[in-house]
Amino acid sequence: MIDEALKTVIVGLLLVIAGFTVFQTFFADRLVEPFSELGILGPNMKIGDYPRELAVGEDFDLFLYMRNHMGSPQMYRVYVKLGDRGLNVSDTLAYPAPVVTSYQYSLGDKQNVTLPITLNVPEAGVNSRLVFEMHRFDVEVGEFVYHERWNQLWLNMTEVG
Repeated sequence: MIDEALKTVIVGLLLVIAGFTVFQTFFADRLVEPFSELGILGPNMKIGDYPRELAVGEDFDLFLYMRNHMGSPQMYRVYVKLGDRGLNVSDTLAYPAPVVTSYQYSLGDKQNVTLPITLNVPEAGVNSRLVFEMHRFDVEVGEFVYHERWNQLWLNMTEVG
């Protein structure tokens, strides 16, 4: 009697294991939720070693990181915009501030890139907000649309002379 119960448990476990194996085989590469990544790294390619105090027009180096998890090739454009504390960044609407510069790059699915960039800010300001805003090319619309990914740096820029 015990042997029959043990056999039943073993067969049941084997069926459960086989079920999980079949499930993973069919659904392992399924894209659950497409997304993209955007990151800003300091001059030493680390998070947190960003410049804070700069002279107006002074060049500074950063790294722009992008990764594609959308399930298909994507064309990205990152706008760098200059704002201040009075203008909040939204997750749903593009930041309404002047564009300082932009960077564009195409990535295949599951590809990433880390680009060295050199920036300078053309005007003085205390607690100025430098916003990095990701857009992607929407083939249905035929233009770049805000992709709801952004980062920011806070800077103080002083006039020299």
